[in-house]
Amino acid sequence: MDKIASPATLRLGPAPGLVAQVYTARRPLDGDGRALLLWLHGGCFTDGSLQASRARSEMLADAGADVVALDYPLAPEHPFPSGLSAAFEALQALAAKPARLTGSPHTALFVAGEEAGGNLAAALALMARDQHAPKLAGQLLIAPMLDPQLGSASMRDGECGGCECHYAKGWQAYLGGSTRADHPYAAPLNASRLSGLAPALILSAAGHPLSDESRRYAIALREQGGAAKEMTLPAVAPGYALNPIHEFLREAARRALSLPA
Repeated sequence: MDKIASPATLRLGPAPGLVAQVYTARRPLDGDGRALLLWLHGGCFTDGSLQASRARSEMLADAGADVVALDYPLAPEHPFPSGLSAAFEALQALAAKPARLTGSPHTALFVAGEEAGGNLAAALALMARDQHAPKLAGQLLIAPMLDPQLGSASMRDGECGGCECHYAKGWQAYLGGSTRADHPYAAPLNASRLSGLAPALILSAAGHPLSDESRRYAIALREQGGAAKEMTLPAVAPGYALNPIHEFLREAARRALSLPA
């Protein structure tokens, strides 16, 4: 595929606004339906940037989404719930005028993220359900950080098998005091109520330290009646992930917009 042009810069919310970059969809969905997707980069809550996650934004645009990649505040300077609050503010701004970015009145709203961004995306889905707005068509989670206990087999066998673990350091920076780990928006995998959430596609790579958390969350969502599909891919790269993401966006947008099959 041709390289995507440099993204446009956007500011969301009250002045001075949150900085975001916009990538226009390069693959059609059904009819004039569009998928507007808020993307939250990885980096264990303390690192990451729009530039570092540009390849992910481009992949999502290639899959058919109009992508808004958000530069959210990072820990430890901005611990929970600062980044989440900023992301929800951005989501509300997108929901207020979705056609302004997509050019179509038939626009479905999605949240998506990787690692720490996957945590924020999952928490946004919980917040949207609890506050009855905005209406989400789906949530796309890529190797999300969901459990601060770091007790899974894939985590022990991978990143956190020894003394040093950047996931543990990221959780500590994000949560600070241990009491915050009990909040469902901080650790979605520990939430007691997971019903009524937007459909989920959860992707991870084989052997990734967070792959067990991905599977556990998909199972927990399904056990409470949710629509959740988990896929373990050789790598979360365009060659493996592009078509599954496209199909998820297409089907979820069709259901949300009540478009014909």
